Amino acid sequence: MGLDIIIDADRIRKNAERIRAAAADKRLTLMVKADGYNHGAKIVAALTKEYADCFGVATLSEAKELTAAGITLPVTVFSPFPREMPEIVNSGYVPVVHSAECLENLKNAVGATVDIKIDTTMNRLGFRGMAAVKDAARTARELGLNIRSLLTHIPDPARAQKSISLFNIYKGIFEEAFGKRLPGEYAASDGIIRCLGGDGYRIGRLLYSGAMNVYGTVIAKGYLKKGESAGYNGIYTAPFDTVTAIVSGGYYDGVRRDYHGAKLHFKGNTMTIAAVCMDVTIVAEVPPELKVGDTVRLFDGNSEMSVGDANIYETMTSFKGRTRRKYLSNGQIHTEEDYIRTLFETL
Repeated sequence: MGLDIIIDADRIRKNAERIRAAAADKRLTLMVKADGYNHGAKIVAALTKEYADCFGVATLSEAKELTAAGITLPVTVFSPFPREMPEIVNSGYVPVVHSAECLENLKNAVGATVDIKIDTTMNRLGFRGMAAVKDAARTARELGLNIRSLLTHIPDPARAQKSISLFNIYKGIFEEAFGKRLPGEYAASDGIIRCLGGDGYRIGRLLYSGAMNVYGTVIAKGYLKKGESAGYNGIYTAPFDTVTAIVSGGYYDGVRRDYHGAKLHFKGNTMTIAAVCMDVTIVAEVPPELKVGDTVRLFDGNSEMSVGDANIYETMTSFKGRTRRKYLSNGQIHTEEDYIRTLFETL
């Protein structure tokens, strides 16, 4: 039961090499939050440490996991709880200050190195509006903080210029109130592709592009006559007589229920996900050559499988449950445990 996730370690390393070349001499943060977008944070960090200036995580606990594994590159905590500010600083990490509450918790941290988050069009974390930005700058100056960089997030590449223009206005306001010119980082994966500029890059998706393949195994085959249905509430109705396959891995394992209708491929044939159940996925329009015991690729590292609203980030990070993560390196497949031992012996 469950799924096999095969992570192409060589692909991740090659992606990092290309990103480093595109970033040139600008500060490069490789994002390994959410367990490296479900690729294994410790492994990804070990594979890419020679290309990054620092690693980015969401939480303090994620930062600690990297340190405990032996990663020595600087780590930035992007979504910290305000109350954790002193511990983050004292542990040697760089917190992203995103609210007045974060600043309040740094009142005894003179000289602490931090990044400041300015919200432009994401409306998530960060100081938003001229008054809030000016107040944050004044407070940071009074607290004696060492600001490494001002950050923002571009949520929509199609409206990137609007985000950048607004950020530059806020950046100027902050610098005037703080009394110092500061680097500005606003370009993530789509920014580096489009050369949007900035003084540094935060890269997530591009690092993992094409590295994850997810497979289920055929555990049984069946048959539907035209007009017969399959799945809960008859979610799929056969448009013609069709062979079906029951494939290991269901929504407990991260195969979203709204994947029904998505297309899969097997040796040049196109199949259709008929229904996703808790433990298995029903596939219809199956070619005769697909046998019990064969593997079916459910995700290829790039495609957004869902015919619903799941994006590539959600798809990559959804596969959990009874999944088994393995790593492809130099043509050999390793278990996660063996590959961790191999990598960290060289750290």
